[in-house]
Amino acid sequence: MPNALIYVIDMAKREEYSVLKNFLAKAGYDVRTAIGSRDTNMNYDVDLMDMPRDEAAELAEKFDLLALAGGYKIYYYVLRKKPPLKIWDLNIDVDKLNALVEQFFKSGKLLVAPLAVPGHLAQLGFLKGRDATVYPTTELVRILKDNGARFVNRQVVRDKNVITVKDVTAVGEKEFLSVFREAT
Repeated sequence: MPNALIYVIDMAKREEYSVLKNFLAKAGYDVRTAIGSRDTNMNYDVDLMDMPRDEAAELAEKFDLLALAGGYKIYYYVLRKKPPLKIWDLNIDVDKLNALVEQFFKSGKLLVAPLAVPGHLAQLGFLKGRDATVYPTTELVRILKDNGARFVNRQVVRDKNVITVKDVTAVGEKEFLSVFREAT
């Protein structure tokens, strides 16, 4: 059975993680969870907080797929905006996140990027010349286009080893799995 790692960056949009986990399990993956900060209140298998950058990147050798549940933290990070509430701390170890994503990408392993996460992948240059979707805000769509991605207004878009999802909480299971299975 292939292994999937879901890196939960933020739990503010709780159903994002649970839907991703459910869909990946139904696609036949043994799903594990990673966290990168203590404000992510959940059970986890991999703690990226105390893990050195190189060790985090090596997770690509142990897993066949990386899914990112970014929540509001990644949304505000991608837009370079300050969150509206003072109690919100973006608290993202971007260096480890990027090392992990880069290693999966370069290894040709699957990346699943819902909501605002495709904006981050575009900023890293990983969507240049590729079809992708993103949560439908003008700013996020512009980020995709400005970084060389071709925005496709569909719920789920697959291009090579990257699967982008407009809103994983709104996409149907059948639609997600059909596009997902095309990539495997």
